[in-house]
Amino acid sequence: METLLSGGYFRRTGEDNVRAQADTGGPATKSAEQGAAAEASESQTERVMMDDVRWQVGETFFLHQQGSSARYTARFIGFIKNRTVLVTMPIVDDKYVLIRDGQMFVVRAFSGKKAYAFSAFVVKSVHSPHPYLHLSYPKELGCATIRHRARITVNVIAAVSLDGQQDSTAAMINDMSLGGASASIKHPFGEVGQRGRIKFKINAVGETVFMDICTILRSIIPVENGGGCKHGYEFVDLSTHDRLVLSAYFHQAEVERN
Repeated sequence: METLLSGGYFRRTGEDNVRAQADTGGPATKSAEQGAAAEASESQTERVMMDDVRWQVGETFFLHQQGSSARYTARFIGFIKNRTVLVTMPIVDDKYVLIRDGQMFVVRAFSGKKAYAFSAFVVKSVHSPHPYLHLSYPKELGCATIRHRARITVNVIAAVSLDGQQDSTAAMINDMSLGGASASIKHPFGEVGQRGRIKFKINAVGETVFMDICTILRSIIPVENGGGCKHGYEFVDLSTHDRLVLSAYFHQAEVERN
């Protein structure tokens, strides 16, 4: 092997360098272990294998570069078992991000009601015929179930209407879950149990999406000091598209928060 290397027929790759550091207890191994430990500490997780998950081509993978605040979005292409995971090259401001072989990432992904995380390094950054990345194949993934009622804090402008009435009113969504939202309105609007609609725009995985969701008003709580009223809404009759968009938005917010 050394003869082949010295002759120039082969060269060491980023994977070789990381493995060499792993053999000597270098920083690459320590970084990967710390990343995996951090994922496990966020919530109670179980360990699953990569091929146990029903991945769909085009699913969003979030790449958090270890040692920096850089976070990128990529699309899942596929994997070769025990060899490599293929994802698209991240794009920022309509330009491909320059990613080098050997860079370490914590990768997060979401499928159904499960959140997955694993540490990986870039085996190969490919630029032709289409830019994509070969990531190292994880031995196992951390898997946690996403709570349907878990809420995130947001500030989203919305318009609320009631069934049977033409008038609508402005609202500010303060927090949201996959099953509903809490919104502030200057005055009580509607009666508990009344159906209606809430319309708003959100940015989900780099795209601005207009949402028009059927709701049931579940609560009206006056806010002290003349701050209007908090209205609690349950999302009902969601389409598959709406569920996917809300899940992507919710998951993205969870990733940014963590």
